[in-house]
Amino acid sequence: MKIFKIFSAIILLLFVAIVSTMFGGVHIPFRETIKSLFTADSEWKQIIWNIRLPRVLLSIVAGAGLAAVGGAFQGLLRNPLVDPYLLGVSSGASFGAVLSIFLADAYSISLIYKTPLISFASALFAAIMAIVLSRRNGTTPITDLILSGVLISILFSSATVMLLMLVRKNITHAYVWLFGTLSGTGWDDLPVPLMATALFIFLSVGLSEQLNVISLGETQAKISGVNVEFVKFLIYIAGSFTTAAIVSVTGVIGFVGLITPHMTRRIFGSEHKTLIISSALTGGIFLCVCDAFARSIVRPSELPIGVITAFVGAPVMFTILKRSGSNG
Repeated sequence: MKIFKIFSAIILLLFVAIVSTMFGGVHIPFRETIKSLFTADSEWKQIIWNIRLPRVLLSIVAGAGLAAVGGAFQGLLRNPLVDPYLLGVSSGASFGAVLSIFLADAYSISLIYKTPLISFASALFAAIMAIVLSRRNGTTPITDLILSGVLISILFSSATVMLLMLVRKNITHAYVWLFGTLSGTGWDDLPVPLMATALFIFLSVGLSEQLNVISLGETQAKISGVNVEFVKFLIYIAGSFTTAAIVSVTGVIGFVGLITPHMTRRIFGSEHKTLIISSALTGGIFLCVCDAFARSIVRPSELPIGVITAFVGAPVMFTILKRSGSNG
């Protein structure tokens, strides 16, 4: 039954990916989209292959990566409110991006083209800081890790606000990036997020049995022979690396890694191997659909994709919280 559900999700993902390429500043009919994708002769071929298709694929990869990390983090920390930005990755990435924009604006240092690299380094640095600060006697207590992530987020967010006050010419570009955008992405933006997402899914699926035991309680996991601290460290580092790789290209996209694991658990169950794979598929579908809306609602302009995910995610999260409260 689970295999049938996963197969159905794959088919739906492929369908959504094809349909999504129809939408943008100019609407391309479905027949012409199919012709452009699978045959050589079409007037829309350049738009489909050079502009729309890499963007659609990046939305799928980003959604899959954020959802998989969110599902693994929630199980590892036994906390349904955890998302991939737990360790301050989003605030670190935002600071790095705005810093590159500020330096280019204030000192004519041409770093805007290096924004993804600087953002990635800053995001990873923030995550490592959170992990190091939370370590205590060779262990990483959950409460300390969450608090460290909050403190790092506040620190980098404050620094980002300060830079935004100093940025003059490129403030619009900075604000759009902070809400997430896939505008202007191409084939060159795809390899790093794709490799990071694939490696995280491979690693977390390989550790799924250990994650299943840890989700029942760390004491029980240690009694069962699981090296809890090693598994936690691997998932934290790999998840932060994956999130940083995605956010450094797309900007900060909220709610994907928070709500999709919730929705996936209701359909596929909580066993981590199935959960991580199905969360990746669901996250890819969700973000691909949201991006299609983002570039279609206010044509020929487009909305930051984070605005769409927030409009969808906030009511969904509110519903989940109300149901959890009534069940409790």
